[in-house]
Amino acid sequence: MTFSMIGRCPESGAVGAAITTSDLAVGNRCVHLVHGRGAVLSQHRTDPRLGILGADLLHRGLEAEAVLDEIVAATPDIGWRQVGVLDARGHWAVHHGDRMYSIYTHSAGPECLALGNILANDGVTDAMVAGFSAAAGLPLAARLLRGLEAGLAAGGEIHGPLKSAALQVTGAEDIPQCDLRIDISAGCAVADLRALYEAYAPRAAALRRVALTPDDVPVNRGLFEASLDRIDDLGLADRFPARRNRAGWQVAD
Repeated sequence: MTFSMIGRCPESGAVGAAITTSDLAVGNRCVHLVHGRGAVLSQHRTDPRLGILGADLLHRGLEAEAVLDEIVAATPDIGWRQVGVLDARGHWAVHHGDRMYSIYTHSAGPECLALGNILANDGVTDAMVAGFSAAAGLPLAARLLRGLEAGLAAGGEIHGPLKSAALQVTGAEDIPQCDLRIDISAGCAVADLRALYEAYAPRAAALRRVALTPDDVPVNRGLFEASLDRIDDLGLADRFPARRNRAGWQVAD
């Protein structure tokens, strides 16, 4: 009851994933990414340990087929698992367990791989790859989200509503470009994820600057002034002498 895709940007080394399901909190167990190395999806009666193993193998430089072989050999329960691997060269490998009882498919395109199980039809993952490919030129996160939305439009999973979704893309300096999650949705998790991404995308660069060069990011004037007033109101100026030292902060609206 999950459909998902992984993709990569060969120029930056970023890898990412978009995923959704009618169960809760899908973002914390199915997606495993290694910047510059590749991505693993572990789903259908998910065992997160398989994704962790796959990510470690990608980090060590193994290619997709070798990673998948190791994952398959690692557990006697592989019949229940659906696993996809995309490596640093854009090669991919897929396992569909023989205990899967539903419509399940995978589709691959340039720099991407889509997987799904308990699907409404056998064209969902093809639509996801087409959506990703049609969004060429957009940031990787936007392309992955387009792919997820195309899968939903093509029928998605057979059992709804979609309760959770996630969008994750790696970045340099071990700082993700995005790690966005809808863990429980009152409506459609994919629509909620789109709204969250649209709100987050304009702030992503600033949040990265906060992490890498905090001295270059001005303090918000409203927060700064409200903090100084509260310190004064509570008589805490000796403990928190920001007002006396306010020249030490760059403040902007």
